[in-house]
Amino acid sequence: MAERPPIRSRLAWQEEVGAPQELRSPLDPKQEDVVQPLQIDAGWLPVYQFERRRVDSIVSFVSSPEKEESQKIPFLQNICDLCYNSKRHGPPQGLDLFCQRYGLAENIKVLLEEEPRNKLRTAVRWNAMLAIAELSAVERALEGKEASLLQACFSSVFLLPPEEKMQDMGRYLFLKTMEAMDNMLQALVLGSSASRVSELLQNIFQMLLTFTTSERECVQERAVGRIEKMSSALFRHPTLASCARYLRTSERTDIVLVFIEAMRDTSIFDKKRATDLLDMVMEFPDFWLADLPKIMRCIHKNLDDINTAPARQSVASLLLLMADRRPGKVLTTLLRIAPPGDRTALDMWDMMISTPRPLKKILKNLRKRLLVIDAMFPEGVISGSESPDMARKIQSLLPQVVGLLDHSNTDVKRRVLTFFCSVMGHLKREEARPTVEQLEEKLLPLFDDESSQLRELSICLFRERVQSVMVHDKKRIKSYVHRALLPLFFRLSDQSNNVAKLEQNRSRAQELLSQSLPYLRDAQASLREAAVRFIGLAARPLRDRREEEKLAEICSALRPLETDSKSFVRSLAAQTIVILSSPREQPRSRWALQALCCWRR
Repeated sequence: MAERPPIRSRLAWQEEVGAPQELRSPLDPKQEDVVQPLQIDAGWLPVYQFERRRVDSIVSFVSSPEKEESQKIPFLQNICDLCYNSKRHGPPQGLDLFCQRYGLAENIKVLLEEEPRNKLRTAVRWNAMLAIAELSAVERALEGKEASLLQACFSSVFLLPPEEKMQDMGRYLFLKTMEAMDNMLQALVLGSSASRVSELLQNIFQMLLTFTTSERECVQERAVGRIEKMSSALFRHPTLASCARYLRTSERTDIVLVFIEAMRDTSIFDKKRATDLLDMVMEFPDFWLADLPKIMRCIHKNLDDINTAPARQSVASLLLLMADRRPGKVLTTLLRIAPPGDRTALDMWDMMISTPRPLKKILKNLRKRLLVIDAMFPEGVISGSESPDMARKIQSLLPQVVGLLDHSNTDVKRRVLTFFCSVMGHLKREEARPTVEQLEEKLLPLFDDESSQLRELSICLFRERVQSVMVHDKKRIKSYVHRALLPLFFRLSDQSNNVAKLEQNRSRAQELLSQSLPYLRDAQASLREAAVRFIGLAARPLRDRREEEKLAEICSALRPLETDSKSFVRSLAAQTIVILSSPREQPRSRWALQALCCWRR
């Protein structure tokens, strides 16, 4: 049996625990055992022939309208002895009926509720835990009463003042009571039938979790401590381990959340114990890590307040484990919960990809996600690319991301361009070369996108792309630059100031008339005007060479603008048509077309 305080040395015990003065007179042991015999047929209770004195004493106590303080502990100890000794004489037949008929559980609950909440001066609570533990082994003795008993136990003990405010004997009683409570909780689970163990476990953890939200720190610590002991026992106790499966996913997850929150700098819970708790979680990940999204959100919420080195390392280990086991779920969750530029999310990214194996798995899943994405490019990926170290780690994603520039969604393309601008700013020239070569054909169409933001981002990225490769491959880049210059020239007149500003002091375009004609139908009048001016300039050499067919084609393309909604476009178009249609040969313009082909750095 579990250790319990002695009953015979009543005087010494009462002096130690500070019992009231009127209870401190010594009692004769023989006098103490004198009780009225049980007025029932004892034959129905087999244990009665062996435990007559204890049975009669229990009945006398519960039948008395006034419960003397001096009889409370003997009552509880008699219950312990009766249950324990009855098992020594074979199955305790009829004992469950006896317990129910005389309301032993209900009487224990009353005793606990009557104990003062502001002090601990007797061993009533300690003995109550021992008595409940013994009753749990008696089939049906506590059936239907466990929840109310647990609430009485937790409230009676957890709500006591902090230990530092207790006297020496009070602290001793408190420690013994808590130890008895831990044993009692395990005994309740072990004594429960298979059909009820699930409900019992849920009740235990739900009640404990409720106390972890108390405003009083000592209450939180006591509840978390019981969760720790119970959780550990579920796996390390050879018999209790079989009961662990009955704990629902929600309770398991809530327990893990409590462990994580216990590591906050503001938590009074011992950080070493909190670290040990997370170690236990990681030791049995299949059981505890059932709801990864909820756990990830909890880490994201609390990480900024977890700054001690051991605690932060423990959280990092947990993230690594989750990323290694279920990289897809971890990745998806982090991308969903992290707003753009979120620093906490970046810290979580760093933790998860700090070792090669999780990094490889995460990148593999991110590639899959990018290939099937149909809504938007993840903001979390953009946030991650802002860090130089992170940018280098995720550069293997770039080939998959390039393909997203063909996406029909403008927002997706905006995010992808932002991602590239961020990542490539952190990469060395040789690191960026393979990616920028893939970007060649993707960027040009974006110069003319309807979105001014896309036009600005694509031109900005074009500038970075040219600078990164021109030094090494001038011949290869020349034709690409020439094709890009004409759209850039037209964008000098773009009504979006940012787009036009990007191309100030850039080279002028060369003779690529076929590339310029679509701008005659642009929605912006300023671009239509620029296109007409450029075409008028670029087509003059054709007139000098008397290429009437090509000139006629160009004039045909200009004629719809003679009825343009803007008068300055109509006037310029008409003037250009007249000039190009004139048979008279004009002097070559000093602003030679060759100038458009020059690249000014």
